[in-house]
Amino acid sequence: METTTIDILRHGRTTADDIFRGQVDTPLAEEGFLQMQASLAPYRDPSPWQLVISSPLQRCLNFAETLAQEINSEVLTQRGFIEMDYGDWDGRPFKEVRAEDPELFNNVWQKPYDYAPPNGETFHDFYERVDGAWQQLVSDHQGKHMLLVCHGGVIRALLGKLMQSPLTALSRIDVPYASLSQIKIYHQPGRADWPQLSFHRPRP
Repeated sequence: METTTIDILRHGRTTADDIFRGQVDTPLAEEGFLQMQASLAPYRDPSPWQLVISSPLQRCLNFAETLAQEINSEVLTQRGFIEMDYGDWDGRPFKEVRAEDPELFNNVWQKPYDYAPPNGETFHDFYERVDGAWQQLVSDHQGKHMLLVCHGGVIRALLGKLMQSPLTALSRIDVPYASLSQIKIYHQPGRADWPQLSFHRPRP
């Protein structure tokens, strides 16, 4: 039986934490970089990763490129793993948007599966985009041990898909900065792939 192992690392703290941080390209804070290093430290000697995959946004990619160079690994970017697009709200402060349209703000925050920001991505479209990128990743690199560096919303979608959770339950999954999860996918000829969550833990 062949096994694909994918470790999933959320980016660390950024330089702007009080905004709708979807596809706006906010950089990591120095603290965030150190958080990510600390999360991976127990697994680095020796490094198990044959490939590093990253969202193209710099809060993920800058760390991914540094790590890949350190462990002599290739790094690939995949736009399917980019964070949700908040449309007209992307990059704007929470308090500004809340003051402008409190009803829609509350609906998007509390029921993202039913409401979307103006000109933003619907949660259903986001969920399907992430799932498509995941299926392609597993298909293209079956049997490898990979590290995926991405975003909180992406990780919730992936864990929800794995656990077959309804969309309404995804907000119940806590994904702290620099948290690390591991998914193993077991491949057997003639049978459907069997994915299993090995762990989901916050940074040390």
